[in-house]
Amino acid sequence: MSVVSVPVKELSLCVIAASPEALPKAQDWAQFFACPLNPLKPEDYFFHFHVEESRVYVRDREKRLLEIDFDENHLDYERKGHRGKNELVAKALGVAKGHRRILDLSVGLGIDSVFLTQLGFSVTGVERSPVLYALLKEAFAKTDKEYLKSYKLHHADALTFLKEQKGKLEIDAIYFDPMYPHKKKSALPKQEMVVFRDLVGHDDDAAEVLKEALTWPVQRVVVKRPIHAEELLPGVRHAYEGKVVRYDTYVVG
Repeated sequence: MSVVSVPVKELSLCVIAASPEALPKAQDWAQFFACPLNPLKPEDYFFHFHVEESRVYVRDREKRLLEIDFDENHLDYERKGHRGKNELVAKALGVAKGHRRILDLSVGLGIDSVFLTQLGFSVTGVERSPVLYALLKEAFAKTDKEYLKSYKLHHADALTFLKEQKGKLEIDAIYFDPMYPHKKKSALPKQEMVVFRDLVGHDDDAAEVLKEALTWPVQRVVVKRPIHAEELLPGVRHAYEGKVVRYDTYVVG
């Protein structure tokens, strides 16, 4: 695995190799994160990135687990009974217009990205969190699902990626699902999401990211929002509403 060091300055992170066989991969990820490998006092670190022969996962100091595995499907990666081109997100992205090449600016746990791929879209994903990127990269490498083999994953800040890659990628539509502030801890879902939010934080630059996305030579930019949230920026042409979320569509070209 070829990696470029990405210091994880804001996270208290170490890498734990479970066995001698897992050591080479663990060394690669420790180099990528620029963090300690098998420290003498792992309890001094809030996040532990565990590397085993057949899996990788993260635990925090409270022993909460975050793991991404597209084949085990515990986060509903394989959605049964979906409505294909009639799914709201497919309509929002312009499937009826022939839009197939999608740029996902905030892959996160990969749930929406994988679903878009399952629906037949060709997806290029961007994830800024180095830890989530590592989990995703390992999950894509491990999966047996053929439709995920062509997924293109990038580790980058969305705003920087948009500025540097404008005009270099053939993309029909952009999808953006920014993190929104969660005011009540009691509203947090299961343990994976607690760890996820601790790793990712909030997208304070979401409006700026959307503004830059709207300058791209694409047909549509779609922003996923809570059903009652205000528009991220004015100019929404269509809003596709579900029970708890909606997809705000900005028509660009």
